[in-house]
Amino acid sequence: MKKKISFRLSAIVLALVICLVPMLTVLANASGEESVPIIDIHGLMASDIYVDPSDPDSELAWPPSTDSILNAVKVALPAIAQLAVTKDWKPFGDAVVKAATDMFKPIYCGEDGSVKNTSGVRFTYPAAKSIKKDSVVKFKYDWRIDPIEVAAQLNDFINYVLKCSGSKTVKISCHSLGGVVTNTYLTLYGDSKVSGVCFNSTAIFGQRYIGDLMTGRIVLDSESLQEFLSYVFDYNEYKTLLNEIIAVVRAAGLMDVVVNLGNTIINNILEQASKEVLAPMFASWPSIWAMTSDKDIEEAENFIFNVTYKDVDRSALKAKIDRFNTEVRPYKAATLNKLNENASVYVISRYGYCSIPLTPSWRIDSDGVVDTQSTSFGATVAPYGETLSDEYIANVDPEYISPDKIVDASTCMFPEQTWFIKNMQHANNPDSLEYMMYTFLRYDGQATVDTFPQYPRFNRYYSANDIIAPYTQAEKPVTFVAKLQNMVRELITLVVNLVSKIASK
Repeated sequence: MKKKISFRLSAIVLALVICLVPMLTVLANASGEESVPIIDIHGLMASDIYVDPSDPDSELAWPPSTDSILNAVKVALPAIAQLAVTKDWKPFGDAVVKAATDMFKPIYCGEDGSVKNTSGVRFTYPAAKSIKKDSVVKFKYDWRIDPIEVAAQLNDFINYVLKCSGSKTVKISCHSLGGVVTNTYLTLYGDSKVSGVCFNSTAIFGQRYIGDLMTGRIVLDSESLQEFLSYVFDYNEYKTLLNEIIAVVRAAGLMDVVVNLGNTIINNILEQASKEVLAPMFASWPSIWAMTSDKDIEEAENFIFNVTYKDVDRSALKAKIDRFNTEVRPYKAATLNKLNENASVYVISRYGYCSIPLTPSWRIDSDGVVDTQSTSFGATVAPYGETLSDEYIANVDPEYISPDKIVDASTCMFPEQTWFIKNMQHANNPDSLEYMMYTFLRYDGQATVDTFPQYPRFNRYYSANDIIAPYTQAEKPVTFVAKLQNMVRELITLVVNLVSKIASK
Protein backbone atom coordinates (compact mmCIF):
# COMPACT_ATOMS: atom_id res chain seq x y z
CA MET A 1 0.00 0.00 0.00
CA LYS A 2 2.79 2.41 0.96
CA LYS A 3 4.57 1.62 -2.30
CA LYS A 4 1.42 2.49 -4.29
CA ILE A 5 1.00 5.80 -2.44
CA SER A 6 4.71 6.59 -2.96
CA PHE A 7 4.42 5.72 -6.63
CA ARG A 8 1.35 7.95 -7.05
CA LEU A 9 3.04 10.85 -5.26
CA SER A 10 6.09 10.50 -7.48
CA ALA A 11 3.89 10.47 -10.57
CA ILE A 12 2.06 13.61 -9.40
CA VAL A 13 5.37 15.41 -8.68
CA LEU A 14 6.74 14.38 -12.07
CA ALA A 15 3.58 15.59 -13.81
CA LEU A 16 3.82 18.93 -11.99
CA VAL A 17 7.46 19.28 -13.01
CA ILE A 18 6.60 18.54 -16.65
CA CYS A 19 3.87 21.18 -16.58
CA LEU A 20 5.70 23.82 -14.56
CA VAL A 21 9.15 23.79 -16.22
CA PRO A 22 7.91 25.25 -19.52
CA MET A 23 5.91 27.86 -17.60
CA LEU A 24 8.96 28.81 -15.51
CA THR A 25 11.04 29.04 -18.65
CA VAL A 26 8.54 31.41 -20.25
CA LEU A 27 8.44 33.52 -17.09
CA ALA A 28 12.24 33.61 -16.93
CA ASN A 29 12.47 34.77 -20.53
CA ALA A 30 9.76 37.34 -19.96
CA SER A 31 11.64 38.84 -17.03
CA GLY A 32 14.89 39.00 -18.98
CA GLU A 33 15.96 40.72 -22.16
CA GLU A 34 14.48 39.47 -25.40
CA SER A 35 16.99 38.24 -27.96
CA VAL A 36 17.71 40.73 -30.72
CA PRO A 37 19.68 40.32 -33.95
CA ILE A 38 23.39 41.08 -33.86
CA ILE A 39 24.92 42.89 -36.84
CA ASP A 40 28.64 42.28 -37.36
CA ILE A 41 30.57 45.10 -39.07
CA HIS A 42 34.09 44.39 -40.36
CA GLY A 43 37.07 46.71 -40.67
CA LEU A 44 39.38 48.08 -43.35
CA MET A 45 40.31 45.69 -46.17
CA ALA A 46 38.27 42.90 -44.57
CA SER A 47 36.04 42.31 -47.59
CA ASP A 48 37.14 41.52 -51.13
CA ILE A 49 36.95 44.25 -53.77
CA TYR A 50 36.03 42.98 -57.24
CA VAL A 51 36.83 44.71 -60.52
CA ASP A 52 33.14 44.31 -61.35
CA PRO A 53 31.07 42.79 -58.51
CA SER A 54 28.07 42.31 -60.84
CA ASP A 55 30.14 39.92 -62.96
CA PRO A 56 30.35 36.44 -61.36
CA ASP A 57 33.64 35.85 -63.22
CA SER A 58 35.18 39.15 -62.19
CA GLU A 59 38.78 39.28 -61.03
CA LEU A 60 39.71 40.60 -57.62
CA ALA A 61 40.92 44.17 -57.34
CA TRP A 62 41.80 43.56 -53.68
CA PRO A 63 43.63 41.64 -52.38
CA PRO A 64 45.99 41.75 -55.38
CA SER A 65 46.31 38.54 -57.33
CA THR A 66 49.53 36.54 -57.51
CA ASP A 67 49.84 37.51 -61.16
CA SER A 68 49.64 41.23 -60.41
CA ILE A 69 52.29 40.88 -57.70
CA LEU A 70 54.59 38.92 -60.03
CA ASN A 71 54.08 41.50 -62.78
CA ALA A 72 55.06 44.26 -60.36
CA VAL A 73 58.22 42.35 -59.43
CA LYS A 74 59.07 41.85 -63.11
CA VAL A 75 58.82 45.59 -63.66
CA ALA A 76 60.86 46.52 -60.57
CA LEU A 77 63.72 43.97 -60.79
CA PRO A 78 65.40 45.36 -63.94
CA ALA A 79 65.23 48.84 -62.42
CA ILE A 80 67.03 47.60 -59.30
CA ALA A 81 69.79 46.08 -61.45
CA GLN A 82 70.07 49.29 -63.46
CA LEU A 83 70.25 51.39 -60.28
CA ALA A 84 73.16 49.31 -59.00
CA VAL A 85 75.10 50.23 -62.14
CA THR A 86 74.03 53.80 -62.94
CA LYS A 87 73.17 55.14 -59.45
CA ASP A 88 70.43 57.08 -61.22
CA TRP A 89 67.34 57.21 -59.01
CA LYS A 90 64.94 58.67 -61.59
CA PRO A 91 64.50 55.52 -63.73
CA PHE A 92 64.32 53.43 -60.56
CA GLY A 93 61.63 55.69 -59.07
CA ASP A 94 59.67 55.60 -62.33
CA ALA A 95 59.78 51.80 -62.43
CA VAL A 96 58.79 51.35 -58.78
CA VAL A 97 55.94 53.84 -59.11
CA LYS A 98 54.71 52.11 -62.27
CA ALA A 99 54.83 48.70 -60.61
CA ALA A 100 52.91 49.96 -57.56
CA THR A 101 50.41 51.87 -59.70
CA ASP A 102 49.67 48.83 -61.88
CA MET A 103 49.02 46.78 -58.76
CA PHE A 104 46.93 49.26 -56.76
CA LYS A 105 45.22 51.42 -59.40
CA PRO A 106 42.10 49.20 -59.47
CA ILE A 107 41.29 50.30 -55.89
CA TYR A 108 42.00 54.02 -56.31
CA CYS A 109 39.10 56.36 -55.71
CA GLY A 110 38.41 59.32 -57.96
CA GLU A 111 39.38 62.93 -57.37
CA ASP A 112 36.12 63.42 -55.44
CA GLY A 113 36.76 60.47 -53.13
CA SER A 114 34.19 58.19 -54.74
CA VAL A 115 34.78 54.94 -56.61
CA LYS A 116 35.71 55.95 -60.14
CA ASN A 117 35.32 52.56 -61.82
CA THR A 118 33.03 49.54 -61.53
CA SER A 119 34.92 48.04 -58.61
CA GLY A 120 33.23 47.24 -55.33
CA VAL A 121 32.20 44.57 -52.81
CA ARG A 122 29.65 41.84 -53.27
CA PHE A 123 26.95 42.11 -50.67
CA THR A 124 23.50 40.64 -50.99
CA TYR A 125 21.03 41.01 -48.13
CA PRO A 126 20.31 37.65 -46.48
CA ALA A 127 16.90 36.16 -47.24
CA ALA A 128 14.17 37.74 -45.10
CA LYS A 129 12.99 34.43 -43.66
CA SER A 130 16.54 33.58 -42.52
CA ILE A 131 16.75 36.55 -40.15
CA LYS A 132 15.46 35.75 -36.66
CA LYS A 133 15.61 37.60 -33.36
CA ASP A 134 18.67 35.60 -32.35
CA SER A 135 20.44 35.83 -35.71
CA VAL A 136 23.96 37.13 -36.31
CA VAL A 137 24.12 38.84 -39.71
CA LYS A 138 27.10 40.32 -41.55
CA PHE A 139 27.09 43.83 -42.96
CA LYS A 140 29.55 44.29 -45.83
CA TYR A 141 30.56 47.61 -47.30
CA ASP A 142 33.16 49.23 -49.52
CA TRP A 143 35.83 50.20 -46.99
CA ARG A 144 37.30 52.89 -49.24
CA ILE A 145 34.36 55.26 -49.35
CA ASP A 146 33.00 57.98 -47.08
CA PRO A 147 31.81 56.59 -43.72
CA ILE A 148 28.84 58.95 -44.01
CA GLU A 149 27.77 57.08 -47.18
CA VAL A 150 28.32 53.74 -45.46
CA ALA A 151 26.29 54.91 -42.44
CA ALA A 152 23.34 55.51 -44.76
CA GLN A 153 23.73 51.98 -46.14
CA LEU A 154 23.92 50.63 -42.59
CA ASN A 155 20.74 52.50 -41.67
CA ASP A 156 18.91 50.82 -44.56
CA PHE A 157 20.30 47.42 -43.55
CA ILE A 158 19.27 47.88 -39.92
CA ASN A 159 15.75 48.74 -41.03
CA TYR A 160 15.69 45.60 -43.17
CA VAL A 161 16.89 43.39 -40.29
CA LEU A 162 14.33 44.89 -37.91
CA LYS A 163 11.52 44.35 -40.39
CA CYS A 164 12.53 40.74 -41.12
CA SER A 165 13.13 39.75 -37.52
CA GLY A 166 10.25 41.59 -35.90
CA SER A 167 12.70 42.95 -33.34
CA LYS A 168 12.54 46.54 -32.10
CA THR A 169 16.32 46.91 -31.86
CA VAL A 170 19.57 45.38 -33.01
CA LYS A 171 22.96 44.97 -31.36
CA ILE A 172 26.22 45.63 -33.14
CA SER A 173 29.69 44.12 -32.97
CA CYS A 174 32.21 46.23 -34.86
CA HIS A 175 35.93 45.99 -35.55
CA SER A 176 38.52 48.59 -36.60
CA LEU A 177 37.03 50.87 -39.30
CA GLY A 178 33.70 49.21 -38.49
CA GLY A 179 33.74 51.20 -35.25
CA VAL A 180 34.07 54.44 -37.23
CA VAL A 181 31.12 53.38 -39.38
CA THR A 182 29.08 52.51 -36.28
CA ASN A 183 29.91 55.77 -34.51
CA THR A 184 29.08 57.73 -37.69
CA TYR A 185 25.72 55.95 -37.92
CA LEU A 186 24.95 56.66 -34.26
CA THR A 187 25.91 60.33 -34.64
CA LEU A 188 23.77 60.91 -37.72
CA TYR A 189 20.82 58.55 -37.12
CA GLY A 190 20.70 58.22 -33.34
CA ASP A 191 20.70 55.11 -31.16
CA SER A 192 16.96 54.41 -30.87
CA LYS A 193 17.29 51.23 -32.96
CA VAL A 194 20.38 49.96 -31.13
CA SER A 195 20.30 48.29 -27.71
CA GLY A 196 23.95 47.28 -27.47
CA VAL A 197 27.35 47.70 -29.12
CA CYS A 198 30.64 45.84 -28.66
CA PHE A 199 33.53 47.95 -29.91
CA ASN A 200 36.28 45.49 -30.80
CA SER A 201 39.65 47.20 -31.28
CA THR A 202 38.08 50.09 -33.15
CA ALA A 203 39.68 53.13 -34.78
CA ILE A 204 37.10 55.73 -33.73
CA PHE A 205 39.74 57.91 -32.09
CA GLY A 206 42.25 57.46 -34.86
CA GLN A 207 45.56 55.80 -35.61
CA ARG A 208 48.73 57.83 -35.13
CA TYR A 209 50.68 56.01 -37.84
CA ILE A 210 48.12 57.17 -40.41
CA GLY A 211 48.89 60.74 -39.40
CA ASP A 212 52.59 60.03 -39.96
CA LEU A 213 51.99 58.55 -43.40
CA MET A 214 49.62 61.37 -44.39
CA THR A 215 52.18 64.01 -43.42
CA GLY A 216 55.25 62.42 -44.98
CA ARG A 217 56.85 61.44 -41.67
CA ILE A 218 58.42 58.21 -42.89
CA VAL A 219 61.61 56.74 -41.49
CA LEU A 220 62.96 53.25 -40.86
CA ASP A 221 65.32 52.07 -38.14
CA SER A 222 66.68 48.66 -37.16
CA GLU A 223 64.91 48.52 -33.80
CA SER A 224 61.46 49.15 -35.27
CA LEU A 225 62.14 46.59 -38.01
CA GLN A 226 63.21 43.97 -35.48
CA GLU A 227 60.16 44.56 -33.29
CA PHE A 228 57.84 44.45 -36.28
CA LEU A 229 59.32 41.14 -37.43
CA SER A 230 58.82 39.84 -33.89
CA TYR A 231 55.15 40.84 -34.22
CA VAL A 232 54.87 39.12 -37.61
CA PHE A 233 56.29 35.86 -36.23
CA ASP A 234 54.48 35.94 -32.88
CA TYR A 235 51.94 33.28 -33.89
CA ASN A 236 54.54 31.17 -35.70
CA GLU A 237 55.45 27.84 -34.11
CA TYR A 238 59.14 28.69 -34.56
CA LYS A 239 58.90 32.21 -33.14
CA THR A 240 61.64 31.78 -30.50
CA LEU A 241 64.08 30.53 -33.08
CA LEU A 242 63.14 33.20 -35.62
CA ASN A 243 63.38 36.01 -33.09
CA GLU A 244 66.85 34.90 -32.03
CA ILE A 245 67.97 34.75 -35.65
CA ILE A 246 66.66 38.28 -36.16
CA ALA A 247 68.46 39.44 -33.01
CA VAL A 248 71.73 37.91 -34.25
CA VAL A 249 71.29 39.54 -37.66
CA ARG A 250 70.78 42.91 -36.00
CA ALA A 251 73.72 42.44 -33.61
CA ALA A 252 75.94 41.63 -36.59
CA GLY A 253 74.96 44.94 -38.19
CA LEU A 254 73.20 43.32 -41.14
CA MET A 255 69.88 44.88 -40.15
CA ASP A 256 71.50 48.31 -40.36
CA VAL A 257 72.54 47.56 -43.94
CA VAL A 258 68.92 46.83 -44.85
CA VAL A 259 67.68 49.87 -42.94
CA ASN A 260 70.21 52.21 -44.53
CA LEU A 261 69.25 50.95 -47.97
CA GLY A 262 65.59 51.36 -47.10
CA ASN A 263 66.07 54.93 -45.90
CA THR A 264 68.13 55.76 -48.99
CA ILE A 265 65.29 54.52 -51.19
CA ILE A 266 62.73 56.42 -49.10
CA ASN A 267 64.71 59.66 -49.28
CA ASN A 268 65.17 59.41 -53.04
CA ILE A 269 61.71 58.38 -54.20
CA LEU A 270 59.39 59.42 -51.34
CA GLU A 271 58.18 62.60 -52.98
CA GLN A 272 57.45 60.86 -56.26
CA ALA A 273 55.90 57.80 -54.60
CA SER A 274 53.75 59.99 -52.32
CA LYS A 275 52.43 62.03 -55.22
CA GLU A 276 51.90 59.20 -57.69
CA VAL A 277 51.03 56.21 -55.48
CA LEU A 278 50.40 56.81 -51.77
CA ALA A 279 48.30 59.95 -52.12
CA PRO A 280 46.17 58.76 -55.07
CA MET A 281 45.43 55.55 -53.19
CA PHE A 282 45.21 56.16 -49.43
CA ALA A 283 44.49 59.88 -49.51
CA SER A 284 41.71 59.31 -52.03
CA TRP A 285 39.87 57.07 -49.55
CA PRO A 286 37.62 59.11 -47.25
CA SER A 287 37.77 56.19 -44.81
CA ILE A 288 41.48 56.85 -44.19
CA TRP A 289 40.74 60.48 -43.38
CA ALA A 290 38.09 59.38 -40.89
CA MET A 291 40.73 57.25 -39.12
CA THR A 292 43.28 60.07 -38.93
CA SER A 293 43.55 61.23 -35.33
CA ASP A 294 42.35 64.65 -34.22
CA LYS A 295 45.97 65.57 -33.46
CA ASP A 296 47.07 64.99 -37.05
CA ILE A 297 44.07 65.90 -39.20
CA GLU A 298 44.96 69.56 -39.80
CA GLU A 299 48.61 68.86 -40.66
CA ALA A 300 47.59 65.94 -42.88
CA GLU A 301 45.14 68.07 -44.83
CA ASN A 302 47.78 70.74 -45.36
CA PHE A 303 50.39 68.20 -46.53
CA ILE A 304 48.05 66.45 -48.96
CA PHE A 305 46.04 69.34 -50.37
CA ASN A 306 48.55 72.19 -50.21
CA VAL A 307 51.78 70.30 -50.88
CA THR A 308 51.17 66.95 -52.58
CA TYR A 309 48.08 68.03 -54.55
CA LYS A 310 48.88 71.72 -54.86
CA ASP A 311 48.41 71.59 -58.66
CA VAL A 312 45.39 69.26 -58.64
CA ASP A 313 41.78 70.14 -57.91
CA ARG A 314 40.68 67.91 -55.05
CA SER A 315 38.00 70.26 -53.72
CA ALA A 316 35.26 67.61 -53.96
CA LEU A 317 37.29 65.18 -51.83
CA LYS A 318 38.13 67.99 -49.42
CA ALA A 319 34.40 68.75 -49.10
CA LYS A 320 33.71 65.17 -48.01
CA ILE A 321 36.48 65.31 -45.44
CA ASP A 322 35.22 68.66 -44.17
CA ARG A 323 31.71 67.28 -43.82
CA PHE A 324 32.95 64.40 -41.69
CA ASN A 325 35.10 66.81 -39.67
CA THR A 326 32.06 69.03 -39.10
CA GLU A 327 29.21 66.56 -38.61
CA VAL A 328 30.91 63.55 -37.01
CA ARG A 329 34.45 64.13 -35.73
CA PRO A 330 33.59 66.71 -33.00
CA TYR A 331 30.81 64.53 -31.57
CA LYS A 332 32.55 61.16 -31.14
CA ALA A 333 32.69 61.28 -27.35
CA ALA A 334 29.21 62.78 -27.02
CA THR A 335 27.77 60.05 -29.26
CA LEU A 336 29.41 57.32 -27.19
CA ASN A 337 28.27 58.81 -23.88
CA LYS A 338 24.70 59.08 -25.15
CA LEU A 339 24.81 55.49 -26.36
CA ASN A 340 26.03 54.41 -22.93
CA GLU A 341 22.96 56.04 -21.37
CA ASN A 342 20.54 54.24 -23.68
CA ALA A 343 22.17 50.89 -24.45
CA SER A 344 24.75 48.39 -23.27
CA VAL A 345 28.30 49.28 -24.27
CA TYR A 346 31.37 47.02 -24.33
CA VAL A 347 34.91 48.02 -25.29
CA ILE A 348 37.59 45.46 -26.11
CA SER A 349 41.14 46.76 -26.46
CA ARG A 350 44.29 44.85 -27.34
CA TYR A 351 47.91 45.61 -26.49
CA GLY A 352 51.44 44.23 -26.31
CA TYR A 353 52.81 45.08 -29.76
CA CYS A 354 54.60 47.98 -31.38
CA SER A 355 52.84 50.06 -34.01
CA ILE A 356 53.59 50.10 -37.74
CA PRO A 357 57.29 50.60 -38.62
CA LEU A 358 58.39 53.27 -41.13
CA THR A 359 56.88 55.91 -38.84
CA PRO A 360 58.03 57.73 -35.68
CA SER A 361 54.91 56.47 -33.87
CA TRP A 362 56.05 52.84 -33.95
CA ARG A 363 56.87 53.08 -30.22
CA ILE A 364 53.18 53.48 -29.36
CA ASP A 365 51.82 50.32 -27.71
CA SER A 366 49.12 48.82 -29.88
CA ASP A 367 47.64 45.64 -31.30
CA GLY A 368 50.12 45.98 -34.13
CA VAL A 369 47.89 48.42 -36.01
CA VAL A 370 45.65 50.64 -33.86
CA ASP A 371 46.92 52.42 -30.75
CA THR A 372 45.77 50.87 -27.46
CA GLN A 373 44.94 54.29 -26.05
CA SER A 374 42.52 54.80 -28.96
CA THR A 375 40.92 51.36 -28.95
CA SER A 376 40.31 51.59 -25.17
CA PHE A 377 38.76 55.07 -25.44
CA GLY A 378 41.40 56.73 -23.31
CA ALA A 379 43.51 54.31 -21.26
CA THR A 380 46.91 55.56 -20.13
CA VAL A 381 49.45 53.27 -21.77
CA ALA A 382 53.22 53.14 -21.41
CA PRO A 383 55.31 53.38 -24.59
CA TYR A 384 56.01 50.05 -26.24
CA GLY A 385 58.69 48.13 -24.36
CA GLU A 386 58.30 50.23 -21.22
CA THR A 387 56.11 50.23 -18.10
CA LEU A 388 54.29 52.95 -16.19
CA SER A 389 56.52 54.56 -13.59
CA ASP A 390 56.34 53.51 -9.94
CA GLU A 391 55.47 57.10 -9.06
CA TYR A 392 52.53 57.06 -11.46
CA ILE A 393 51.27 53.67 -10.26
CA ALA A 394 51.44 54.79 -6.62
CA ASN A 395 48.67 57.31 -7.31
CA VAL A 396 46.29 54.90 -9.06
CA ASP A 397 43.96 52.24 -7.65
CA PRO A 398 45.92 49.00 -8.31
CA GLU A 399 42.85 47.21 -9.68
CA TYR A 400 43.10 49.40 -12.80
CA ILE A 401 46.78 48.62 -13.44
CA SER A 402 47.58 45.67 -15.69
CA PRO A 403 49.73 42.93 -14.16
CA ASP A 404 52.63 43.93 -16.43
CA LYS A 405 52.27 47.61 -15.38
CA ILE A 406 51.73 48.76 -18.95
CA VAL A 407 48.07 49.86 -18.87
CA ASP A 408 46.06 52.08 -16.55
CA ALA A 409 42.37 51.45 -17.26
CA SER A 410 41.09 54.10 -14.85
CA THR A 411 41.34 56.85 -17.48
CA CYS A 412 39.13 55.02 -19.99
CA MET A 413 35.83 56.59 -20.98
CA PHE A 414 34.05 53.50 -19.61
CA PRO A 415 36.56 51.87 -17.23
CA GLU A 416 34.14 49.25 -15.87
CA GLN A 417 33.06 48.26 -19.38
CA THR A 418 36.49 47.99 -20.98
CA TRP A 419 38.39 44.71 -21.36
CA PHE A 420 42.04 44.38 -22.34
CA ILE A 421 43.58 41.42 -24.15
CA LYS A 422 47.35 41.12 -24.35
CA ASN A 423 49.02 39.58 -27.40
CA MET A 424 46.02 39.40 -29.71
CA GLN A 425 46.91 40.91 -33.07
CA HIS A 426 44.61 43.43 -34.74
CA ALA A 427 43.65 41.39 -37.79
CA ASN A 428 43.06 38.24 -35.74
CA ASN A 429 39.41 37.78 -34.76
CA PRO A 430 39.36 34.15 -33.60
CA ASP A 431 36.45 32.04 -32.38
CA SER A 432 37.37 32.70 -28.75
CA LEU A 433 37.00 36.45 -29.26
CA GLU A 434 33.74 36.05 -31.13
CA TYR A 435 32.39 33.95 -28.25
CA MET A 436 33.49 36.60 -25.76
CA MET A 437 31.77 39.41 -27.69
CA TYR A 438 28.53 37.49 -28.12
CA THR A 439 28.58 36.57 -24.43
CA PHE A 440 28.59 40.29 -23.66
CA LEU A 441 25.95 41.21 -26.23
CA ARG A 442 23.59 38.39 -25.20
CA TYR A 443 23.77 39.41 -21.55
CA ASP A 444 20.59 40.77 -20.00
CA GLY A 445 21.50 44.38 -19.18
CA GLN A 446 24.92 46.00 -18.86
CA ALA A 447 27.72 43.63 -17.89
CA THR A 448 30.93 44.92 -16.33
CA VAL A 449 34.43 43.62 -15.78
CA ASP A 450 33.13 41.96 -12.61
CA THR A 451 30.24 40.10 -14.26
CA PHE A 452 32.05 37.17 -15.86
CA PRO A 453 34.84 35.45 -13.86
CA GLN A 454 36.31 34.12 -17.11
CA TYR A 455 36.58 37.66 -18.52
CA PRO A 456 38.09 40.04 -15.94
CA ARG A 457 39.44 43.47 -16.85
CA PHE A 458 42.82 42.12 -18.03
CA ASN A 459 43.21 39.00 -20.18
CA ARG A 460 45.81 37.22 -22.27
CA TYR A 461 45.48 35.47 -25.61
CA TYR A 462 47.14 32.12 -26.30
CA SER A 463 47.15 31.67 -30.06
CA ALA A 464 48.31 28.04 -30.05
CA ASN A 465 45.08 26.96 -28.35
CA ASP A 466 42.86 29.95 -29.27
CA ILE A 467 42.22 30.71 -25.61
CA ILE A 468 41.45 34.00 -23.89
CA ALA A 469 42.37 33.60 -20.22
CA PRO A 470 42.44 35.94 -17.20
CA TYR A 471 45.74 37.77 -16.90
CA THR A 472 46.33 37.78 -13.16
CA GLN A 473 50.07 38.16 -12.78
CA ALA A 474 52.97 39.33 -14.88
CA GLU A 475 54.81 36.64 -16.77
CA LYS A 476 58.24 35.74 -15.42
CA PRO A 477 61.22 36.66 -17.61
CA VAL A 478 62.32 33.77 -19.79
CA THR A 479 65.67 32.46 -18.59
CA PHE A 480 68.54 31.87 -20.99
CA VAL A 481 68.29 28.11 -20.41
CA ALA A 482 64.54 28.06 -21.12
CA LYS A 483 65.03 30.17 -24.25
CA LEU A 484 67.76 27.82 -25.43
CA GLN A 485 65.53 24.81 -24.79
CA ASN A 486 62.73 26.42 -26.81
CA MET A 487 65.10 27.15 -29.67
CA VAL A 488 66.39 23.55 -29.75
CA ARG A 489 62.84 22.21 -29.59
CA GLU A 490 61.71 24.45 -32.46
CA LEU A 491 64.80 23.59 -34.51
CA ILE A 492 64.12 19.87 -34.10
CA THR A 493 60.46 20.39 -35.04
CA LEU A 494 61.51 22.37 -38.12
CA VAL A 495 63.93 19.67 -39.26
CA VAL A 496 61.36 16.90 -38.68
CA ASN A 497 58.72 18.82 -40.65
CA LEU A 498 61.12 19.45 -43.54
CA VAL A 499 62.16 15.78 -43.67
CA SER A 500 58.49 14.74 -43.62
CA LYS A 501 57.66 17.06 -46.50
CA ILE A 502 60.61 15.80 -48.55
CA ALA A 503 59.71 12.19 -47.83
CA SER A 504 56.07 12.75 -48.84
CA LYS A 505 57.18 13.92 -52.26
